[in-house]
Amino acid sequence: MNLITRKLNSLKRRLISKSINNYESPKLDFVDNLIEEINFTLSNSKISEAWRNYCHEIISCFRNGDPSEFLRFPIMTGTVHPNQFGLSFQYLNYIFSSDKFTAAIQNALTESPVGNPFLDPSYPLSSPLLVQHGYHLIRLLEYTNIDVLHLQEIVEFGGGYGSFFRLLKNLGYTNKYFIYDLPVMCAIQKFYLKNVFLPCPNTETLSNLKWLSGAASNVSDNVINLDELSLWLHGL
Repeated sequence: MNLITRKLNSLKRRLISKSINNYESPKLDFVDNLIEEINFTLSNSKISEAWRNYCHEIISCFRNGDPSEFLRFPIMTGTVHPNQFGLSFQYLNYIFSSDKFTAAIQNALTESPVGNPFLDPSYPLSSPLLVQHGYHLIRLLEYTNIDVLHLQEIVEFGGGYGSFFRLLKNLGYTNKYFIYDLPVMCAIQKFYLKNVFLPCPNTETLSNLKWLSGAASNVSDNVINLDELSLWLHGL
């Protein structure tokens, strides 16, 4: 009976996933801003050849592909948004059975359609990456017993495309949040998060989010140059 139930549940999840995957991803804004910022990054002579090639490929994908499905670009699926759901079932079982699991966390695990993310066969309302973020958050809460929402500052090293910040913001985090990353990744994160949050009515802006980057940027929205930051820290 258990085997039959599991197979029926698996079939139900696949049908739901197929249905949800048929949605049309929303058209995205700020594409020109993204390309402009990446082009400025390319003007920096200190950028490595590998990251220079990455920047060129990102620009090519956005110009020749459909920006509304940018999370399906091969350069994204091969790096920050892989369709790896092999451990999702174990992650979800752990999340749902944890004493730290709440209705708010379940709601925050609902994926945004921005960028047409992969949906998880084990939990079609979320993506494999977001499920993994939820698992890591639950483990953090269990091992530290901290109240994340009341932390005064959070620093994330390597922010991917901004998914973890989105998770915490949807949980209600409003204090200072810093993402430390390379300029091209900061540009991608700003592009994603602006499209997720700014078009929505009655939604706070990203004023609590700051980006930390050691290279120059021509965009002033909340970018802190690490050379300047190090001088400030030295003076404390």
